[in-house]
Amino acid sequence: MALNINGTTGISGVDGSASTASVAGTDANTGLSFASDTVNINTGGSTRATVDSSGTIQVKGDGSNNNKIYGYDGSSLAWILGCNNSDDPEFNNFRSGNLLFKTNGSERMRIDSDGTLCIGTTSDHGTGDVISVSGAAHIMEIQNTSTAGHRTITLKHARASGGTSAEQIVFEAHDGGAVGSIQSTGSATSYNTSSDYRLKENESAISDGITRLKTLKPYRFNFKVDASTTVDGFFAHEVTAVPEAITGTKDAVVTQAMIDAGEYTADKLDQEIHQGIDQSKLVPLLTAALQEAIAKIETLETKVAALEAG
Repeated sequence: MALNINGTTGISGVDGSASTASVAGTDANTGLSFASDTVNINTGGSTRATVDSSGTIQVKGDGSNNNKIYGYDGSSLAWILGCNNSDDPEFNNFRSGNLLFKTNGSERMRIDSDGTLCIGTTSDHGTGDVISVSGAAHIMEIQNTSTAGHRTITLKHARASGGTSAEQIVFEAHDGGAVGSIQSTGSATSYNTSSDYRLKENESAISDGITRLKTLKPYRFNFKVDASTTVDGFFAHEVTAVPEAITGTKDAVVTQAMIDAGEYTADKLDQEIHQGIDQSKLVPLLTAALQEAIAKIETLETKVAALEAG
């Protein structure tokens, strides 16, 4: 093969291979070889790294520890980036004890020497924190995007102007409007769901409160996992008077169709899916029933008063 040397192309005409490098020392299978728009770095007859026409650098290993990149500060190992067949991917920092992530020259996140994940801050906020997050009004936003829109959970600590309460978590609908929140003051916490009259229509008074109330079956019971604690409550499937207070289906279990749809993993087949209840949704019915009962009592009191006066 001809070897061309000039001031325009440099050295050309010899591509070489991993086993016979075109640029090598006394070890012929260690050096540089070339392909179409590609430069290969070879050791021991194997290609360890390539740079392709897009500028992408690929580091290749042999299935052992050789597919790792080691960084040194002088003679001391500073960091390792890579993985092998027996290890998970890793990025180890041996110098400061902290693993830092930066953008635009500024630190955005770190994992400190204690294993705490710090986002927007360089240290945890208290002893034993697992995750410490700092930000402006919004500390963290979790968004689920789908064809039907998204649901967002925003973690924040923003005090309303001139107010004493601070929103801690805000729940948003697909159109970005808030549908609920958790707020706190210096002494209490409120759990809120949307209730503005401007969101509602077709309202009518509850006229059968007592009738519906009588279908409820309150019990005293304990949960199996806490046999020593007795509580008041309901069985979810029996609360037919206020169906919107109930989530889930009686006796539901994980099916193969759910697994095929990606909702559960295969090991969850036939696992029970338990119903839930939001007991706060019973309050309107209880209020209506009490108002009906008060009206009946007041009618009876009027009749008794009339009889006593006669």
